[in-house]
Amino acid sequence: MKDLQVIAHRGFSAVAPENTMAAFRQAAEAGADGIELDVHLTKDGEVVVIHDYTVKRTTDGTGWVRELTLEELRRLDAGSWFGEAFRGEKIPTLDEVLRWVADRDLSINIELKNLKFPEPGLEEAVAERIVRYGRAERTIISSFHHASLQQMKERLPQLDTAILYMANLVEPWAYTRGAKATSMHPYSPTVTAETVNGCRKAGLPLRPFTVNKVKEMRRLIRLGVDGIITDQVERLRDVLREEG
Repeated sequence: MKDLQVIAHRGFSAVAPENTMAAFRQAAEAGADGIELDVHLTKDGEVVVIHDYTVKRTTDGTGWVRELTLEELRRLDAGSWFGEAFRGEKIPTLDEVLRWVADRDLSINIELKNLKFPEPGLEEAVAERIVRYGRAERTIISSFHHASLQQMKERLPQLDTAILYMANLVEPWAYTRGAKATSMHPYSPTVTAETVNGCRKAGLPLRPFTVNKVKEMRRLIRLGVDGIITDQVERLRDVLREEG
């Protein structure tokens, strides 16, 4: 069986609070090949790592990320909602994650969270940081906002850009090629043998999300996907060993 990329969804988010340095460290220790994370712009133009448009679900604060400064966001506790052991965990900046990953054998998948609300300048800010830390060759940019992927590709042609989608698209590999993206990150139940074959013929890596159940892991491994995005890094590693 070919090597399959194990990508930790928001870090090893089954055992640590999502999108925190604790989750990224746990992912590395568990043997992930890459980490996936989400980014937004702050009120003062910094790039922070958080999934939701508001801070309510994953911190002890309230408010829209885009209406808070970095200083205000850094005061929040992004860990205790998950468990007392993580009290005081902070919302990281993208710079912080890129510095940390610099001397590690990890790829990074940055999801742009700008579909629900536009975040003017997000693409430029993310591209600038990728260049600053020399990560263009080991970075995947994904988004449900496919025009944003085109903007990123225009800025940094060497980037791997991945279409995110939930629906059962007709020939999604053709759509991906038409959008000038270079990978597909579909919702896992939409992936069939036809999807895998279409991607293979089109030369598009296929990495479904978010796969946490053993049965679905086995199905996708046997279909021959290129990577799997999961909260359950150790579980996927165990299944890969069993599948040989």
